Amino acid sequence: MEVSMNKKLIQSFAIAAMLLAMFATTSSAFAASCGTSVTVVSGDTLRKIADRCGTTVSALQRANPEIGNGDLIYPGQVLLLPGSILGTDGSYLIYIVARGDALKALAARFGSTVESIMASNPGISNVNLIYEGQRLTIYTTIPGNPPPPPPHTGQSYYVQNGDTLRFIAAKFGTTVDAVLKVNPNISNPNVIYVGQAISIPAGVTTYVIQKGDTLRIIANKFGTTVDALLALNPKISNPNVIYIGQVITVR
Repeated sequence: MEVSMNKKLIQSFAIAAMLLAMFATTSSAFAASCGTSVTVVSGDTLRKIADRCGTTVSALQRANPEIGNGDLIYPGQVLLLPGSILGTDGSYLIYIVARGDALKALAARFGSTVESIMASNPGISNVNLIYEGQRLTIYTTIPGNPPPPPPHTGQSYYVQNGDTLRFIAAKFGTTVDAVLKVNPNISNPNVIYVGQAISIPAGVTTYVIQKGDTLRIIANKFGTTVDALLALNPKISNPNVIYIGQVITVR
C-alpha cells in the first residue's frame, strides 16, 4: 500500500513538473512572438497584452505615455514594448527599458557611459534603479558624435500625438526658438515623434491643460506626482476637476 502511494506521489510530481515546463515554454514563445511592438486587437486589455508578451501593465503604461495610468486602448493601436528603440539621428536614441536592464550594461551596449545617460535623464535619481518600460534618452560616445547637452534645470515633456514644437511652446508660454536652444538634438524643428522627451526652458513653470488631460496624466508627463501638483496649485480643490485652457504650475 505504502509503495503504491509513493508511486502515485512521484507520478503526481512528475506531471506537475511537466505542466510547469510546458507553461514556461509557452510563455516564452508568446513573449518572443511579440517583438518590440504589438497591435491591439478587439478584446485586448493591457493585462492580456502584458501576460501575452511577458511584461507588466505598469511597464506598458510607462512605455506608452499616451495611455497615462488608465487602461483605455483601442483596436489598431500600436503599443511599444520594453526593449524597443525609437527614432535616432545617429547620435542619440530613445530606448525603452526591458526587464533585467542596468545602466552599466546599456551604456556598454550603446557606446555611451553611465554618466552620460544620467545627465540626459535627470529623472534618474539612483544609478541602480531604472524601471521596465521607462524611456531613456541615450547619447552615444562614438567619435564624431556631438556630446550630450548639459543637464537643464527645467522639466521634460513627452511628445503626444498631434504635437508640434509650436504647439508645445504655446502650452508653456514660451517660443520655438527657446525650446530649440535647450534641445540641440532636434535638427529639424518640423520633425518630432510621439514619446520623444523635449526639454522645456528652465524659466517655464506652467502648463496649459489640453483636451484629455488629467492631473495624473500631467504628473506622468513631467515625472512628478498628483500630490506635488496639488501642493503647487492650492486653487485646485478637487483633483478630478480641471478644465481645458486652465494654467497650472508644474514646478
